[in-house]
Amino acid sequence: MLPISVRTKFHSIEGVEWGNPQGTPILAFHGWLDNANSFAPIAKYFPEYRFISMDFPGHGKSSHKPENTVYYFAEYALEIVSIAQALGLENFILMAHSMGAAISTLVAGTNLLKIKKLVLIESLGPLTNLSESAPEILTEAIKQVLHPRGKKETYFPNMESAVAIRMRAGDMKLESAEILMERGIEKTPKGLKPRRDLRLHYNSFFRYTEEQIESFCNRIDCPTLLILGDKSSFPIAEKYENRINAVNNLKKVTLDGGHHLHMDSPKEVASVILEFLEN
Repeated sequence: MLPISVRTKFHSIEGVEWGNPQGTPILAFHGWLDNANSFAPIAKYFPEYRFISMDFPGHGKSSHKPENTVYYFAEYALEIVSIAQALGLENFILMAHSMGAAISTLVAGTNLLKIKKLVLIESLGPLTNLSESAPEILTEAIKQVLHPRGKKETYFPNMESAVAIRMRAGDMKLESAEILMERGIEKTPKGLKPRRDLRLHYNSFFRYTEEQIESFCNRIDCPTLLILGDKSSFPIAEKYENRINAVNNLKKVTLDGGHHLHMDSPKEVASVILEFLEN
């Protein structure tokens, strides 16, 4: 495992890479409030590939946005494109989990990158809302930014307490939470502090409509693998049937596991992905 750094137009992006430096690149992106260690358990099953996992801005060791600014979901699509171009990647594999997979769906739909194959774990596009709900969404987001409540920094006396809090936030094994926290926590004079930017907790200023997301799915022109966990709290298969049908060349596989199944059962998930990549 080696550290890797990329400078995009707006951010200093940090990550890690494994495997064969000369192999086919896999560029991987994690979910909301996670970090590049999200793919540490699975990366060892891809020794012939150049497996690169990056921290999104505001996550892990990547830079935060400047003061007095907020995060916009669509900006993450800009970062994925910028990172791939900065690394000089072409005909590479784009792999992502949860929020990262939601953003990667949009990126693949832009056709700005030469993506060889797309691997999405537990997401196919972002959450959506009906058009008529847009005023309420914007109203709530503005209120939250101008008058934040309960958005104070958290400090932990030890790593065990940090891991325990992370366990409450998602369905994952203890070992998986520990791996995420290894990269997601930093030491300060006040105690251990999460590296993530507090502003990530603010609501979105807007959300796409379902029709808009389906239009992105329609434009994905590379073979796509969607991996779902049968015990996940996100019912993607039932909720997004139209999105699944909109992708021209999509294979859907449901495995035993929850939302972080790629961390909890890396061997099983890797086996499915390798079969997809090598056929």
